[in-house]
Order: sequence, then structure tokens, then C-alpha cells
Amino acid sequence: MVLTVSLVHIFQQPFQTIKTYYSQIRQKDDVVKISELIDAHIDEHGFEYTKHRLVCHNVIPQVLRRDQILHIPEILIEEECWYDEKGQKFWARTRNLSWSEIATLSNIITLSITPNPTWTKYEIDGITDFFGTQPHGIGYAVEYFLKKYTEKKLLEHIKIIDQECLKNNDLLI
Repeated sequence: MVLTVSLVHIFQQPFQTIKTYYSQIRQKDDVVKISELIDAHIDEHGFEYTKHRLVCHNVIPQVLRRDQILHIPEILIEEECWYDEKGQKFWARTRNLSWSEIATLSNIITLSITPNPTWTKYEIDGITDFFGTQPHGIGYAVEYFLKKYTEKKLLEHIKIIDQECLKNNDLLI
């Protein structure tokens, strides 16, 4: 079963401010243990490209770790980002590398300007699909847990960005 997460939020701050604070979320997220820059370059379209590898705590509760492959203390996540400075657009794709043979766990994040140029649209679409766990009932429970956990984390990330804007007096009144 595939579960999806979709979220749209409008920040009342300029694009560049939100992009800067989004890039700092990795350092402020308590689940992320290590964030390592793997690659950074300008791609063939002129976009700034970065790739990070994140080592994160395994957040799946012990009671749901019935499948042996889920019994790891840390999970590996890859985040790829593209930034189009001229078009004022930013995309990020995250995917879980630890369980790629039994699951698809990924998010697409987009930042873009709105018709009001001082506001930024923040969109997230994610999927969770555990197709290789046994018994299958546990896979469904893990999917549901991760969907709810992802929704909670995304809202926390929005709160982190808002707090950074407030702390740095970037909120527009």
C-alpha cells in the first residue's frame, strides 16, 4: 500500500530568506546525527546542485521492527537539491537509502515565489511504500507510522523556519 503526504505552506517572507533557512534545517533537526556534503556543482542547466548524505536515528518504534532489516540504529538518507537563481525556484528530493530494497520513502520539496514577490510557497509531496517486509501487516503499520511521523516532522520544519525568521527579524508585519 502506498501512503502519500502533501503539504503546502505560504511563508510571508521572501524566497531567498526561506531558502537560506531551509538549508539549515539539517543542523537543527534532532533526528539528523551527521550531514555530509557529497557533491556541489553547477549543472548543465545552470542550476546550483548539491547532494548531502544524512545519517539519522531510526525512528521506527521497536514494536514495529519485526522484520530483521528494520533492526538498525541509524538510517541513511540522501538529499539532492537544485537551485535556479534566475527563476527563483528551489527543489529538493530526499530518499531513504537504508531500506531501498524493501521500501520507497521519498519527499519532493519545492520553494517558489508567489504572485506576491515577498512571499514564498513551500510545497512537499512524499510517498511511503513498504513492499518487502514480512509479515505484510507490519509493513502497513510501519507505513502508517512513517506517514504520521513525516507529517509531524514537516510541520516542525515549518516551525523552525518561522522561528529563524522571527529570531532574525525577517518576519514581515
